[in-house]
Amino acid sequence: MRGLRIVVPAGDAAVAGVALGSAWALKAFYSAATFDQLRWILTPTVWLIGTLMGVPFDLEPHRGYLSRDHLFLVAPACAGVNFLVGAFVSLCLGLAGECATARTRMALVLSSAVAAYAATVLANAVRIGVAVRLHEAGASFGPLTPSRLHCAEGVAIYFLFLLALFAAAVRVAGGRRALA
Repeated sequence: MRGLRIVVPAGDAAVAGVALGSAWALKAFYSAATFDQLRWILTPTVWLIGTLMGVPFDLEPHRGYLSRDHLFLVAPACAGVNFLVGAFVSLCLGLAGECATARTRMALVLSSAVAAYAATVLANAVRIGVAVRLHEAGASFGPLTPSRLHCAEGVAIYFLFLLALFAAAVRVAGGRRALA
């Protein structure tokens, strides 16, 4: 019996290498990042929460953003960097096969980074906004304590946003292929 042989085109391997290397570097950075080092993602997230949900936050230097009205702190653990990494890698690996040239592969990596960042800020704003409302209500459901409910709510929102992001990206990629 012959072994299974998988052939990965060099271009797809290059996209995978860049995506996974970038993911590794971002995860390594995030593992020791301070609030001040994460303001690039926390500041627009908090601004969006305030804009969409009317929840005001004040900067607590070197700690996070605090909503005094809701006694809720947006800290480094709320940055959504793990979602950002997952979204970026999913887009790159999932769409690499659609790219025929080095230029389109480079465009894929760059557009995936931009789309993953935008999706992360939006998903995170929705996730934190819902978490603020659940916290405010003191919500719990049976074995879902407020802490577990916060975690489950985050997983559900991130999952839905990841599905929507990838579906939109496939649709855009398909539309570009039809135009070519």
